[in-house]
Amino acid sequence: MQPDIIAIQETHLNLSNKLKIPNYTAYRTDRTTHRGGGTALLPPHGRVLTQELDRLFNQSSKAIVVDDYNAKHPAWSVGRYNINGSIIHNHIANNNLVLLYPLEPTHFPYHHPSSSTLDFGILKNISSGDATSINDLSSDHNPVSFEININVSLASAAKNVNITNWTVFYESIYNRIPGKPKMSTIAEVDDCIRQFTCNITTAINLATKSRVISGPFRQLPSFIVDKIKLKNRFRKYYQQTFYPLYKSKAYKLQKEIHEDIVNFDNNRWRETIEGISSEDNSLYEMNRKLSKKIIPTPPILDSDGMKYTPLGKANAFRFSLENSFQVNPEPYCNNHIKKVNRSISNYFQKLQIISQLDLVTPQEVIFLIKKLNPRKDTGPYGVSNNALRMLTLNAVTHLTKIFNKCLSLQHFPDSWKLAHVLMFPKPNQNHKLPGSYRPISLLSNIGKLYEKILLKRLNDHCFSNNIIPN
Repeated sequence: MQPDIIAIQETHLNLSNKLKIPNYTAYRTDRTTHRGGGTALLPPHGRVLTQELDRLFNQSSKAIVVDDYNAKHPAWSVGRYNINGSIIHNHIANNNLVLLYPLEPTHFPYHHPSSSTLDFGILKNISSGDATSINDLSSDHNPVSFEININVSLASAAKNVNITNWTVFYESIYNRIPGKPKMSTIAEVDDCIRQFTCNITTAINLATKSRVISGPFRQLPSFIVDKIKLKNRFRKYYQQTFYPLYKSKAYKLQKEIHEDIVNFDNNRWRETIEGISSEDNSLYEMNRKLSKKIIPTPPILDSDGMKYTPLGKANAFRFSLENSFQVNPEPYCNNHIKKVNRSISNYFQKLQIISQLDLVTPQEVIFLIKKLNPRKDTGPYGVSNNALRMLTLNAVTHLTKIFNKCLSLQHFPDSWKLAHVLMFPKPNQNHKLPGSYRPISLLSNIGKLYEKILLKRLNDHCFSNNIIPN
């Protein structure tokens, strides 16, 4: 079972406690002065107020509210009844809401041999779902699983790794490179670049296999797993019979399980520390993993409200960047503008065009490729620096011809100007505002090679003609 949302109550966490679950983002609100508080929480204060329920359900056309309501009613808790149960039951009936509760009880008090259903869900504009009381963990409340179809496809958690067979890639790219490409015009050059990029990505796809990472993220030893199963069995027996011996056995096993897990984690951490060495990259890798902070993107406030979906957030960032890159507002200094335009016009009239730049050689391309950082992102076309480092000699020669033809035609292809833009949060700012993020552009790695080639020739020309003063 891989839930999309996990709602946890009464965690007893404070600011110094970290809550990390792989592939999940934790939303929490800790109080610094006293116990209590929470996120997405309606704290109890006696009777349930229908106005508070209305405020929760009126925030969206569809809503799901799950909670330990401390409310009992025969509609969901057999033979049980209290005032809050009647209030919630009447509110559900009068507002066309849907009650979603498990068939088995969810609450088993420690000091009283009774059971009831206090944990359930209320749905708005959602037809139905399933709820199951799960006999796991050690709280007096059973975890409850809700399976609800909201007609939304949610991305599954990433539990796979891509492995590329570079020998297969090398053979594939060798057979895909044409011998004598036709590149007489800019249009033909652009077509060759498109085909060359397509050949590389096709070779990568043919040589790459995705391996699914099965099993839990932390694999406990079998003896601990067996104890957990036995503890859950005794706990289930107690919930069915309320026989005190089952309760004491489950409690004893829970203490043993906690000690075993602590010892297992400590031993595994000690082995990891002992395996770190300053002679390889293991020390750097461990420091990077421990110091790296993953900051999730919260809902973004746009002009027409909060945006929660990736598309809504992307559009909010797009509008923010578009508003930032606008012509400066008036007043203008017309004299200054005329002076700048005149200077630029005079410069281009006196500009001496270099008849021929130095040609690019395959050795130069190979030298630049070897200096590429293999950890850099791929950019918009999926051609990684690792793939460029594994190019065959005929592919490097073909790429060299493309670079030389771009130089002779004085052309910088539009495809190398296309970028993926990532938004990174600025420190100490409100991350719900789109203006609190800075853009980072990821360009084509092949285009970056061409930029390095151009830069070298520009620097050589400026140095030989003493254009840039010391």
